[in-house]
Amino acid sequence: MKTKTTRLTLAALTCAALINCATPAFADETQFPTPEYFKRTWGDLKELPTKPFHWDKKDWLIAGGVVGASFSCFIFDGTVSRFFDTHKSHFLDEVSGATTHFGDYKMQLPIFLGTWSVGIATKSPTLQKIAGDGLEASLFAAGLITPLIVLTSGRNLPEEHEDPMKFKPFTRGRYSYPSGHTTEAFAMATVIDQNLRKHFGYWHTPIVYAFATGTAFSRVYDQKHYVSDIVLGAGIGWAVGYWVANKPRDVAKQNVFLLPSSNGATMLVRF
Repeated sequence: MKTKTTRLTLAALTCAALINCATPAFADETQFPTPEYFKRTWGDLKELPTKPFHWDKKDWLIAGGVVGASFSCFIFDGTVSRFFDTHKSHFLDEVSGATTHFGDYKMQLPIFLGTWSVGIATKSPTLQKIAGDGLEASLFAAGLITPLIVLTSGRNLPEEHEDPMKFKPFTRGRYSYPSGHTTEAFAMATVIDQNLRKHFGYWHTPIVYAFATGTAFSRVYDQKHYVSDIVLGAGIGWAVGYWVANKPRDVAKQNVFLLPSSNGATMLVRF
């Protein structure tokens, strides 16, 4: 009887091993542009509006801190804007020119395509994930969330020399609050940082965030946004980039399991 049970157990383990080998360990949902990637992006998009309902205390504290900091900047938005309107320098012009496009397609598109191409050529999952995460985070943060808030707030750009505290919700042509360039810059910087630090530590962190901060500075320096605009934009970009980059991926989708038991084998089916 003992011999028979042992044989059944070995048979069960063999069947389980065959099933495990026949079932893919994971779908390539981190790799752009696979069908699994677009499926995962669609799933994230549907989840996005419900995220605040699942925040814990720490998440709410961070969100409150960002919004509170942005509102606090209303006090000196006008003063800072007037200062940079009359104080220009060749050095700051160069800094602004070198960093402002990190928050738009002129620099982000080459970064995305370059990272993706090198990732494909070198078969690097990390680089391919950075490209995929970066595209998704930028679309969500700078393509959806920030434009929605911009439309709702209706604040005019500093270059129009209007009262910074004048808001006209749902009025076209008023695109100041928050900053879309800053949102996109911090979304991309966070995706790069979070994916690389898992393998290389933190040496790159000051570099990528220096570019993102440079983008934020350029928007204020060039009279395109107020300080409160860039603070909120940076918070949105960081939050979305962090969520996309750290969300668990490649989860096994195995539905049938064979487990050994005292009487031979037990089949488990997950629905």
